[in-house]
Amino acid sequence: MKRFLASWPLGLGALALVAFSQHASSQQLPPPDKCKNEIVFGTTLSLTGAFSTLADSWKRMTEAFQEEYNKDGGVTLKGCGGKKVPIKFVIYDDQSVPATAVALYERLATVDKVDLFVGPDWSSHGFPVSQVFERYQIPSVMSNVATPNVYERGFKYIAGMALHAKTWSQNYFNMVQAQTPKPKTVFWVVHDNLVTKTIFSLHKDVAEKAGIKTVGEDTFAGTTKDFTGVILKIKAAKPDIVFISAFDGVSVPLVQQMRQLKVTAMDVHHIMANGSMARQVNLDGVTGEIYWHEGIKGPYADLTNRVLTKANIKVFDYLWTGGRTDAYLLMLQAIERVGELDRDKIAAELRKPGAVWQRPGGDFKLDAGGLSEIVAFTHQMQGGQPVVVWPPEQATGKVQWPSPSWQ
Repeated sequence: MKRFLASWPLGLGALALVAFSQHASSQQLPPPDKCKNEIVFGTTLSLTGAFSTLADSWKRMTEAFQEEYNKDGGVTLKGCGGKKVPIKFVIYDDQSVPATAVALYERLATVDKVDLFVGPDWSSHGFPVSQVFERYQIPSVMSNVATPNVYERGFKYIAGMALHAKTWSQNYFNMVQAQTPKPKTVFWVVHDNLVTKTIFSLHKDVAEKAGIKTVGEDTFAGTTKDFTGVILKIKAAKPDIVFISAFDGVSVPLVQQMRQLKVTAMDVHHIMANGSMARQVNLDGVTGEIYWHEGIKGPYADLTNRVLTKANIKVFDYLWTGGRTDAYLLMLQAIERVGELDRDKIAAELRKPGAVWQRPGGDFKLDAGGLSEIVAFTHQMQGGQPVVVWPPEQATGKVQWPSPSWQ
């Protein structure tokens, strides 16, 4: 039976676990049977709290993944006579709180005695929780933990499926350089958040190398409601591109006020433009990043489509769902390549230099720290629907340039 806590209060017991996690040295638990008849994954999801708007559907998605994957028998263990064994998830709600996530992964390791981990999500969780993985020497494929610093600490038991911060908008800048007329200037609007500031700082250099000059930048707090000041700066600078590096919800009033004050540009780009935003503000003509889209065909695309259909999830509504499903797929590929449930061998397999892995968006590799080097697809809202416009070989439509709705 899957375990799910709708609420895990961070009381004395959880605080004790957090304290333990901060001071305990490496502690390897007894290894599981390498040829056991079921493989159990432990994970937390942000089903409540600040990140729940991004992830509150992922419990039913994970259950659908378990059901669909097991229909064919499960994971093939070639080192155990080639038998197939089903998978099972033990799920807890981390309430979008890093300290709660730490306590829960401690519990999954010591009380639930799971075989392997998948998750957590978000860079704020990845920093502290990855120490739990290293302490107990239980590998995990984290999802949507995009900040490179998480992976640059020499840890051996972590890998990550996320849009890499340094390549987040790589396809976008490749696309704009191929357009006529070519953009020459950009104004950056940045949400004061670790991930969004990292993406901005890395891509400012990318834009400069592409010959796109920065004519302004402004950082705003997540509580900001009145964007008149920054919009006046944008209008005065007259940039060809307005690049918004921000989470979706906090920037809805920004886009609304840009429409009201008639900002013009060749393109307005939002790194997290999604269905939630589109239901609140006119995103027509806005470009953005998408992890994967149902129209893109690749390895495991049929399985992923079945899972999302069963869970009633559209990728555009839950932009980072692909990071979750791909984390499951990466861990399962590593197990099958090793051929048995050996934690150390699985961890080593995930860190094998030059290894090529598969996801619905195509083949990919992990960098030296274990973070996926995938690049997001660029989409544009056209007629109320997201259309993948770059790269051309996987596009589902053509970009409208300059964006007609921002003229």
